[in-house]
Amino acid sequence: MPRMRIAAGLHPHNAKYWGPETEKRLRAMLHDKRTSCLGEIGLDYHYDLSPREDQERAFRAQVRIAKEAGLPVMLHVREAHDDALAIMRDEGWPEAGCILHCFTNDWDTLEPWIEAGCSVTFGGALTFNNGDAIRDAAARVPEMQLMVETDSPYMAPKPLRGEVCEPAMVVFTESALADVRGAEGEERLALFRRVLTNAESMLNRPPTAWQLGK
Repeated sequence: MPRMRIAAGLHPHNAKYWGPETEKRLRAMLHDKRTSCLGEIGLDYHYDLSPREDQERAFRAQVRIAKEAGLPVMLHVREAHDDALAIMRDEGWPEAGCILHCFTNDWDTLEPWIEAGCSVTFGGALTFNNGDAIRDAAARVPEMQLMVETDSPYMAPKPLRGEVCEPAMVVFTESALADVRGAEGEERLALFRRVLTNAESMLNRPPTAWQLGK
């Protein structure tokens, strides 16, 4: 499937397995010319399925690899935004970009990431009854940094909440995004085009020089 794009990375849940063999396997996946992103990587303090020191070690190592490979990173950050932001500032932001995946917090949490130039994706939680803080954040993000996603198979948006989430359902999330930003008519269509362009410009690029062995 020539238009398929892949993200590969060691999730923080599995960070305790980071080591030379895992890094070797990851590098092989990143060399696949369909791979457009390194992720999901980051910190998850909600479940703590890997020790936090292992999460940080794997996170830092993969940010460095992404920079070497010329690829953007996709971040999974849960109840750890301050520590994750500090690590990204310390390691340096990849020139290829950074995506804060499936954001479900408030604007105060998101603002420093936006100021750093990070893109942010919103999933089905944007449509939930208890999602006022998420909607407020989504209304404030500059258009050039906005994306939407499914987080499939989780987080199906209203009116399909409770079902297995699939890519087609993203239209409900995107419609909710337009609503919270007050976009109607041509402005609404322009927003949809911008969100698509943002995703394609980040995740549908030609192979990097590193991937081509140059």
